[in-house]
Amino acid sequence: MELYTERLFLRTITEEDAEIVRAFGKDEFASDEDVRNWIRWVKAKNEEGRLIVNIYIWLKDSDQCIGRVYIHSKPELNLEVEIGYGIAEEYRNNGYAAEAAKAAVRYAFEETGQNILVAIVKPENTASRRVIEKLGFANNGVRTVPDENGKMCEFDYFQLHREDWLTFA
Repeated sequence: MELYTERLFLRTITEEDAEIVRAFGKDEFASDEDVRNWIRWVKAKNEEGRLIVNIYIWLKDSDQCIGRVYIHSKPELNLEVEIGYGIAEEYRNNGYAAEAAKAAVRYAFEETGQNILVAIVKPENTASRRVIEKLGFANNGVRTVPDENGKMCEFDYFQLHREDWLTFA
């Protein structure tokens, strides 16, 4: 799958992209083989009916991979479909996260048929909150779920309904 925006090229990854994936998941993957196993696991989960889409982000002008955006049905959120993103530190504050996430939201609603997307944001992460709000997500309280380290934390919980996106977009 490939998506294009004004400044970005986004695509799903393959096993041949192991080195790129490791560059963004230094603490997550010990080897390229670990990455390939993870990509196989994602593929198997999708075949079982769980939506997991990892989309990596490249700058069109330089062909530099700068981050990723994802759409996942999350067990921790009762299989609600979450959107999330991460941009390499040196490329932050340039609007790339919002641009990539907007393309991923469009993909989720138009191509995968989702009716609701959710996002969870740590309260102190004001940059991520700005991205979510730019996309039209509404704050719907707090959810306590495990963070990236497995520790239970409170996150601000946002939702975007398809019909609201259609009027917002």
